[in-house]
Order: sequence, then structure tokens, then C-alpha cells
Amino acid sequence: MRLKTHTLSTLVNFLLGVAWAIAVIGAISTFFSFLKINFFIAILSAILGAVPGLLIVLFLEHLILKSEKLEELKKQTELLQKLNNKN
Repeated sequence: MRLKTHTLSTLVNFLLGVAWAIAVIGAISTFFSFLKINFFIAILSAILGAVPGLLIVLFLEHLILKSEKLEELKKQTELLQKLNNKN
């Protein structure tokens, strides 16, 4: 994974897996629940059933990107301080 600490990386990987499972299970269960009524409604309900899991995935990916950005900014700050000390 892309995170610095192994424990945090493992936790985020696990949570991403759970979020994708929630999205898939939500989509499949709502699709088959509404399939008896109408196929078009079943497709729409499957999309709506997947939304909570997809939002969790989006949040976790945002967390990963912000963590990567913070690490890069720390590296840049360290390099700029070294350049400043040389001058």
C-alpha cells in the first residue's frame, strides 16, 4: 500500500475491501429485490444500493491521497530548508 506505517496500511486496505463488499452486496441485493417489479427499477435501485459503499471507498481514497500529499510536502520542505541553509 501507499501509506507509511504498516499498521495503518493494513487497516485502510481492510476497510477498502469492506467498502467494496458493501457496494457490491448492496447493488446485488437491491437489484434482486426489485427485479420482480420492473427491470428498469431494479437497475436504478442497484445503483442506489451501491452508493453507500462507493462513498466509503471515495472517502478512504481521499484519505490516502491526502496522506501521500502530506508526505510529499514534508520531503519538499526538508529539501527547501537544505537549499536555504546552503545559501
